[in-house]
Amino acid sequence: MPETDEIITLVDRSNHIIGDIPRRLMDFEHDIHRVTFILVFTGPDTLLLQKRTATKAFCPNYYGITTGGVVATGESYDECAARELEEELGVNIPLQSEGVFFTEGEGFRIWGKVYTCHYDPSAHGALTLQPREVAEVKQLTIDEILNNTYQLDFTPDTLDALRHYVANTLENADEDCH
Repeated sequence: MPETDEIITLVDRSNHIIGDIPRRLMDFEHDIHRVTFILVFTGPDTLLLQKRTATKAFCPNYYGITTGGVVATGESYDECAARELEEELGVNIPLQSEGVFFTEGEGFRIWGKVYTCHYDPSAHGALTLQPREVAEVKQLTIDEILNNTYQLDFTPDTLDALRHYVANTLENADEDCH
């Protein structure tokens, strides 16, 4: 097995670890794995999106609404989220957990953990995009994304992560009003 082959932890429908597999052998259509989703806010309701490179296996040239990635074997959600933010955008920003959810669709079955952070260039420095994964970044409001105002192709798993965040934010706001 090549030294660079990432080992991914597989989980069941209840998010319990059931084994490990090299990424190259994984069946993303059927195997369930863990992923981190980081909503990078640049304003109160504005997010930083990443256009995926044309060489990405999953949804090439689509916009990812979140930063993040697959949780590797021996890695926690928190460790993965911090690593992915540093790798993809070149920044280290405190993350806030927004909960865990299950999603599945064509080519993915995921237990994802959603995080939020607030990127401020004056406080965190300029972004350093990972050329292998990130072609460009764009800022859109949550409403522009959910309404797909600009008719962009969004990765379905990151859109589900945003919907999870919005639903939980509204649910928590309702609880605060009672």
